[in-house]
Amino acid sequence: MSNEAMQSRWNAAVMDTYGTPPIALVSGRGAAVTDADGKEYVDLLGGIAVNALGHAHPKIIEAVTHQVSTLGHVSNLYISEPVVRLAERLTEAVGVPGTRVFFSNSGAEANEAAIKIGRRTGRTRMVAADGAFHGRTMGSLALTGQPAKREPFAPLIESVTHVPYGDAAALRAAAEGAAAIFLE
Repeated sequence: MSNEAMQSRWNAAVMDTYGTPPIALVSGRGAAVTDADGKEYVDLLGGIAVNALGHAHPKIIEAVTHQVSTLGHVSNLYISEPVVRLAERLTEAVGVPGTRVFFSNSGAEANEAAIKIGRRTGRTRMVAADGAFHGRTMGSLALTGQPAKREPFAPLIESVTHVPYGDAAALRAAAEGAAAIFLE
């Protein structure tokens, strides 16, 4: 099947969210992906930073195969040894006593949780950078420093201060009294 044929099927069945390019990826190995017309590309997106594992790496295939043959995804509703093991490794790497890990399934969910955790301080104002993209949920969208992406969904969370990216003085000033700071 060609890129054009796949795009036709896509357009008929899938809601376009990112302005999808007319490329239907069908396979990958390492950092390379191949489209339906046989053209090869270097994958510089890594699942939009969510799943940057490369493609078809034998050790990843082995680890995933082992896990799904033992126990599939059980969410954070239940205790599972791989989750505990990873959390222990992360808290050990941080090296701050009392540190705990919050696992989420996406960047937007992590941002929503960070907003809630920040608000537990009793403060409500968040700080984010102009030009940044933090996600499509309502809270994450409020943090996004791109008015064209925010405005169609207004009103959003109003207690967000956006500062110029890279302006340390503006960030320091905005950080005073903030509940949380979001930077990409």
